Amino acid sequence: MLKDFCYSQNSLNTFKSCPMKFKYKYIDKINWLKDELDEREYYENLKTGLDFHLLCERYFFGTEEGVQYLSEENKKRAENFLEKIKQEVPIKKEKIYKSEYSLYCKIDKSKIQAKFDLVVIGNDSIEIWDWKTELKQINRKNAENRMQTIVYLFICTEVIPKIYNLDIPYENISMNYFQPDFEDSRIRIEYSEEKHKKNREIIKTYINSIEKLDFMYKNTKHCKYCEFNKLCNSEKIYISGGGLCQLDLYLEEEE
Repeated sequence: MLKDFCYSQNSLNTFKSCPMKFKYKYIDKINWLKDELDEREYYENLKTGLDFHLLCERYFFGTEEGVQYLSEENKKRAENFLEKIKQEVPIKKEKIYKSEYSLYCKIDKSKIQAKFDLVVIGNDSIEIWDWKTELKQINRKNAENRMQTIVYLFICTEVIPKIYNLDIPYENISMNYFQPDFEDSRIRIEYSEEKHKKNREIIKTYINSIEKLDFMYKNTKHCKYCEFNKLCNSEKIYISGGGLCQLDLYLEEEE
């Protein structure tokens, strides 16, 4: 099942969270969204985030920005986001801007992929940018240890210098998180050859663990909040208001 699987930061994160959850999502291909009251705000914000990512893609591609196509509710926030991006990442003629950019590479016999919000490529530098629109501000420690940071920096360093025939020092490669909802929210994570070697080993260790595991191990610390709790433990998934999630209601009717 995993022979031709292409890993990503999301799939590695899922395995890190719980091997059984990885099996459900990526091997059994089971997926759904919890219809919980306390998550509705999250999904509404996700829609705003998708709109914002589209505006950024248009801006860096040099086409019509498209703010006028958004709802009045999202337009003002999106315009504010975009203005901050323009100030933080001004377009310079001597640099290449790759928005919503997908890259793949091999690590031993396995494939791994990433889709970047923005990669800015100079003659001797690479900047990875990731736009965050969630309402909780991330901190530096969290950002440095994210699987996203590990995977994105590794893939960019492995692939982009080869594509553009560039000799870029590790120290001139960086991962930048930016949350437009907060002031001074840019988190810049610098790279090094030592970090690159460490990231390679981290990714290899997770992939090797995935390919050797029988997936029957469950991380019970996450069960209460996991959408697969019903399948794993035959336990209901409760929402904060005391009701049952849509999945539980459906399965109760089936029973």
